[in-house]
Amino acid sequence: MLLFVMVLFLGLASITAANVYVIALAGVHLRSMTDIAEYSQNVHIQKQTLLSKRGEILDRNGVIIAEDIDAYDVFAVLDNRFGESYVSDIEATASKLATFLHAPIDYIRTRLNLKGTYQTFFGIYGRQLTKEEHLALDALGLAGIQFKTTIARNYPLGAFAAHLVGFSQTSYPQADGNILVKGKMGLELALEKQLSGINGKRESTVDSDGYVLPGSKVTQVDAIDGKNVTLTLDQGIQEALDAAILTTRATFEAPKVWGSVMEIDTGKVLAWGQYPGFNPNQKDIADYLNLGFQYAFEPGSTMKTFVYAAAIDTGKYNGTQTFDSAPFRMGIKNGLPVRVDKTDQAVAIINNVNKKNWGIITYDTGYIFSSNVGIANLLTSTINPQTYRDYLDKFAFFKKVGSENLPESEGSINFKWPVEKLTAGYGQGLTVTMLQMLQAYSAVLSDGTMVKPYFVQKITDPKTDTIVYEAQTTVVGNPIQKETALKLQNLMYQVVNNPDGTGRFYKIPEVNSIAKTGTAQISAGGSYNTSNNLFSVIMGLPAEDPKILIYYVFEAHYAKTVHSTTAAIQQLMRKITLSYGFAKPGTNNSGTLNPSVFTTTIPLVTNHSVEYAIAKCGINSLNTLQIGTGAGVIAQYPLPNTQVLSNQRVFLLTSEDNILLPSMLGWSRRDVLAYFALTHIPVSLTGEGNVASQSVAAGTAIDASVTVKITLK
Repeated sequence: MLLFVMVLFLGLASITAANVYVIALAGVHLRSMTDIAEYSQNVHIQKQTLLSKRGEILDRNGVIIAEDIDAYDVFAVLDNRFGESYVSDIEATASKLATFLHAPIDYIRTRLNLKGTYQTFFGIYGRQLTKEEHLALDALGLAGIQFKTTIARNYPLGAFAAHLVGFSQTSYPQADGNILVKGKMGLELALEKQLSGINGKRESTVDSDGYVLPGSKVTQVDAIDGKNVTLTLDQGIQEALDAAILTTRATFEAPKVWGSVMEIDTGKVLAWGQYPGFNPNQKDIADYLNLGFQYAFEPGSTMKTFVYAAAIDTGKYNGTQTFDSAPFRMGIKNGLPVRVDKTDQAVAIINNVNKKNWGIITYDTGYIFSSNVGIANLLTSTINPQTYRDYLDKFAFFKKVGSENLPESEGSINFKWPVEKLTAGYGQGLTVTMLQMLQAYSAVLSDGTMVKPYFVQKITDPKTDTIVYEAQTTVVGNPIQKETALKLQNLMYQVVNNPDGTGRFYKIPEVNSIAKTGTAQISAGGSYNTSNNLFSVIMGLPAEDPKILIYYVFEAHYAKTVHSTTAAIQQLMRKITLSYGFAKPGTNNSGTLNPSVFTTTIPLVTNHSVEYAIAKCGINSLNTLQIGTGAGVIAQYPLPNTQVLSNQRVFLLTSEDNILLPSMLGWSRRDVLAYFALTHIPVSLTGEGNVASQSVAAGTAIDASVTVKITLK
């Protein structure tokens, strides 16, 4: 029996060994006569990268500023080893593909002629195709041309605070084939850790058709999406600032324009813009410099406020005291500047702008008229220049603010020579940034409390909607007393409301405001530019209790300016007034009485019937536009509880199909962007102003496969 068992065991082992040997050598299974070689060639391990989603960037009301969208990389299959369609006619394929991809035909031909290669990509020419481009190329029916779905960063609002938001690009590492969208500039770069996700992976055994083999093991690690970042920016106020900047650029041929809007008590920056700007979708960047953070400039007369602050806060200021506003002849005594009577005793002469002379005036009047001579007198007869210099430190000038860890300039001051101790008082011989000015003036326009400007409101986990970070107001100091701040605000009120005040041009009927204007020479190569100047204004509104700060600067030829770019800033003031409900009773956005147009609040109509929504909006005379053919409202714009004028256009999205494009002639850029953001239909905008033409006729059915081209004028 033992011998029988041993012989049986040996026989079975021999048969098994023979079968394995035959399979190994001949590729044939003996019992079933299956061709194992043919079978194994059609089975392989498939490794997939599960793409993570980069976090969205949104404005404070949830409007998307930056998002990931599907994009497509083109590749060609060069042989039929897996029974697929492949490129058989290289010349014809190369010709059509080169034309479509705007690539050199020799390059495409070379890629298609690679021997022993199963598939090939086309470098930068074949990357990041849009959905529309993908469909158009696929429609050519080129054999062997396939697409790999990837991701691209999209900026639905276009050139919206672009130097602040920055941009991201899709990264193509070579080692593991992973694809990530990575920040390259602005907040996209500064918040890379929070925004970036972690790609997942999936490994499985599949047949030639890509189907997972039954019973085979599938290993998967899920992708982790990046966090969503909500900014303090407000779309409406940002677009109003952008419109003002473009108007200033066009009116004065200004090579540089920049500005910002900030909540005084909190430090939340509501708008941040500049010219030259760029569209992050097109990467048409002429200058990477963020003017508000990185450009240190001589601000001019807006610095006079801090001389007055030092004099008032130290108890040495008497606003009714008079001085002679004639040219200030500066001499030197004990190393300090003094006023002298005779020209031959003077080492420098300080004039008011345009050499104006108002005779004997008070120091209060000197501020209202923005007298350089008044500053020189204060720094030689009322306070010591070093006192002013110490207050500049209290206001945190010449050091980084540190908002969101974005790169910034510290600025500088020349304060060695006697004349520099006076010129610094009216903003020449020192440099500051817009960010520093926002921070310093937050103390002037409040109760003396200085707050840090910030841009990130909160960061949330998109999967759970949990807030992982929420910003808080940061108090960075109290450089002046409350009484000092109130006296400065009273002076700034006169700058606007005095018939001869330098800020009188900014006065609008809707709201009382306070301001300080500035005109500065531009330093260039060790001397001052004789053709252009910097013009600026810093404002607080409403005057009774300032809540919003506006700072606006532009460079232009002095002869082409009428004090400043008032009309553009007035429209920005009106938008802020409307958004925050500052408007005086009985005025509309043109400053005239108009009982048919009034300020109202957008009601919540989402998840209600269309009939209810139209009736609810109709109560407040709102102009509704239904999008789609659904019975209920699934999204709306503007968002609920938004303050608008009663003639505001309100969009009611009822379905994402059966959408007919309306006539957009005369629409504003804001309304166009709102419409396409709601419908998720791609749009291409060119120009500025209101809609002059649209590429798709009104009444045409549209969906995400069509990009509508809108021209603004």
